[in-house]
Amino acid sequence: MFRVMKIYSYFQLNLKFSFLLFLILFYFQTNNLYSQNSFSLGIKSNYSSSNINFYNNFFPSNLKTNTLESYGLSFVSEIQNENNIGLRIEFSKATKGWNQEFLDGQFYKSKITYINFPILMNAYLGKSKTKILFSLGPFFDFLLNHTKEFNLLLENQESIFNADYSSTRDNKFGYGLMVSGGISLDINRNKIQLLSSFQYNLDNLIDVVEKSVDLPDISNFNTFTISLVYLFKIKN
Repeated sequence: MFRVMKIYSYFQLNLKFSFLLFLILFYFQTNNLYSQNSFSLGIKSNYSSSNINFYNNFFPSNLKTNTLESYGLSFVSEIQNENNIGLRIEFSKATKGWNQEFLDGQFYKSKITYINFPILMNAYLGKSKTKILFSLGPFFDFLLNHTKEFNLLLENQESIFNADYSSTRDNKFGYGLMVSGGISLDINRNKIQLLSSFQYNLDNLIDVVEKSVDLPDISNFNTFTISLVYLFKIKN
C-alpha cells in the first residue's frame, strides 16, 4: 500500500511540474501568437461525466463513487498562425460532482458548479478541409455554488457529509490539466468540430487540516467531456 501511494505522489508531483512548465512556455509565446494571423470566436455544446478520487492515506481506505452527468455551453476563442498552431481559450459554467448509491435505497449526490477557464495550446494536423485537432494546457475553476441531494439514515449522514465540499473549510479555487482531441471540418471561413476532452484536477477538493477516518486527504476531480463546437472566423 505504501508503495502504491508513493507512486501516486510521484505522479502528482510530475503533473504539477508539467503544469508550471506549461505556464512558463505560455508566457513566452503569447505575444507571438497574438501578432499572427486568424482569430475566431465560437460556442461549444457539451456533455460531461465527472467523478472524484477519494482516498485516505492515514486511515487507508478508498471511497467508491459513481459519475455525475451534466450538460452545458462554453464560449471559445482561438488564435491560429499560418502553421496551424495557436492558442485556445474557453469560458464555461461547469458542473462537477459524484453520486453514491447504496443497496438499501440510500443515495447521496453532490453537485459543485464552477466557472471553468481552460487556456490551451493547440495544433491542427492535415492539409485538407478535415483536420485532426489536439490541445493541451491548464484550466482554472472558480466556485459558484454547491448543492446536494440525499436520502440517508441518520447514522450515515455525518461520515458522508464530511467527505464533501464545505464552504467553511475548503478552497473556492481549483486548477488542473486538460487534454483535448478530435476532428475539425473547415466550412468556408468557419469550422465545425467534434471533440473529446479530459480534465484532471491537481488540487484536492477537501482542504485537510487534521487527519480523520471520515475525511479523505486525496480528493481530485476527473471530468470527461464530449463536445460539438462551431467557430466563426473574425479575422484572417
